Amino acid sequence: MRPDASSGRARRRVVLGLAAAGGLLAACSRQSAAPAPGRTLRVSTYGGNFERAMAQHIYPRFEQQTGIKVLSQGQPAGVQFMVQLIAANRAGSAPMDLCIASTSDLLRGRQAGLWRTRDLAAVPNAANLAPAYVARGPAGVDGVGAVGWFMVMVVNPRLLAAVPDSWTAFWQPGNRDAWGLSGGGNGGMFEITAATYFGGTGILDTEDGIRRVVAKMAELKPNTRLWWESEGTMQTALENGEIKGGTYYADVAKTMIDSGVPIRSIFPREGPVLDFGCWCQPSASPKVAEADAFIDFMASAEIQNLLGTQVNVPPLIRKELLALPPQAAAVVTSPVPPITLNLEARSRHLDFMVQQFNAMAEG
Repeated sequence: MRPDASSGRARRRVVLGLAAAGGLLAACSRQSAAPAPGRTLRVSTYGGNFERAMAQHIYPRFEQQTGIKVLSQGQPAGVQFMVQLIAANRAGSAPMDLCIASTSDLLRGRQAGLWRTRDLAAVPNAANLAPAYVARGPAGVDGVGAVGWFMVMVVNPRLLAAVPDSWTAFWQPGNRDAWGLSGGGNGGMFEITAATYFGGTGILDTEDGIRRVVAKMAELKPNTRLWWESEGTMQTALENGEIKGGTYYADVAKTMIDSGVPIRSIFPREGPVLDFGCWCQPSASPKVAEADAFIDFMASAEIQNLLGTQVNVPPLIRKELLALPPQAAAVVTSPVPPITLNLEARSRHLDFMVQQFNAMAEG
């Protein structure tokens, strides 16, 4: 279950030094148990239901298998999380040993020299993951895929004459002020537009290609009532019928549907966007062996399938390793190949993408 922004996930220089480290330590202070004698590992994940599911279904298995005690921490939301984490790490005081970093946080942290690089010889199960989910920076591997989440199309069928099955519906005339679309340079609209109109996300490899994609996105402006970055904002708009639909996260949409909100979740024929978070280790953390053991455990086929059935997130292992019951597969897998983020392009051009999107949206 990929949590909403209010429960810990955000698409992410205050005072440097120990004061910043102390502030982040306070924000991450909630732990599943007091430190116990022996080996421990402080693991920071998205809070709320996700952290509770991990603590119930995943961490006890790891502790039983390795003897390493997991100290679970809910991960704060917002830009301040990364700002303070970078400052704390520079001061030599990492407030956790592992955290889940979204693609944008991974790249921001990489630019700041935040992450420790890994020797994959110590993480053999990383070979179970599709190559796209092992993040490699100039210094080496600095992130290993943790969990995924789908961005899909959601619509209120009561407000539409026909239910669409393609991302192209957002561009079609006759739906003025109809949609709520993920905004900002970190949102999935870059990949949606590139895959739908330019044959794939490779066009994002160059600044000229990014400009072409943004020009196509500009055609959405008459039909877009809301460019959202906070999931809560989009949820409220859907619940109140302020929009006819838009882009949203499949797991949250399912929760809304189960609670009676009149929306439908659609995997467009071009594919949903599959975003993901990586296990990343601040370089100030000394727990290298423990972190390697945990990441290796989490990348095993058994645990990846368990994440799909018990935590309701898309496994990141290769398709031939999936072993999900049909009911779980319907929630956490896509019936069509997903659109994956162009992480390499984002690592080189993220600031340019943000700049171009903001100029388009505000112009």
